[in-house]
Amino acid sequence: MATSLDGKIGPANVDRFVPIGSRYDMENLIALRDDADGILFGASTFRAWPKVHQGNDPQKIAHHFIMSRSLNLDFRAELFQNPEIPITIYSGSENTTPNQSPPVHVEIISIPDQPGQIDLILKHVAQCGVKSLLIEGGGHILHKFITAQVLEELYLTLVPAVIGDEMAPALLGGQHLAALPHIKIRNSRQIGNEIFLHLELQYI
Repeated sequence: MATSLDGKIGPANVDRFVPIGSRYDMENLIALRDDADGILFGASTFRAWPKVHQGNDPQKIAHHFIMSRSLNLDFRAELFQNPEIPITIYSGSENTTPNQSPPVHVEIISIPDQPGQIDLILKHVAQCGVKSLLIEGGGHILHKFITAQVLEELYLTLVPAVIGDEMAPALLGGQHLAALPHIKIRNSRQIGNEIFLHLELQYI
């Protein structure tokens, strides 16, 4: 994740991907994808980037997981036009029917948005053979995984800018944490005008 100094991860009221970090920040994200068997993100992230979340290795195909409460997704998007890419969508509601018929290679599983949701999702992710899962956001998804105390590492790029709009998406979706994790800096480096942090999260 890249965040501004006021804790925002992007501008407000946009339906496309607008990076707040540098080209190197994006290259860093792409490199992280090479180490992941699966990539998980929310519906808002999908709408901003409805394409394959590809790493540097064109031969590596990561399982794509999408968390969507309403299944209001455009199944004509580029991501869904690649039948060789396994895609699972977790619906946060019971008995939700998508507005469009999904491609045959797309699996939809209902896991209601309630306590234990993330544990059930991770159990299914493991059944898919995924051992390393990369969470690409957004803030609400990140908040869910920290609240469930399962997020182990966070790669955070600190961008020296202030977005200054309270409606802009926030690092944790603008939500509070009932229990705060202990955060340890495993590595940090400055490249250009950005600071790249590799953080380890520990829960008591």
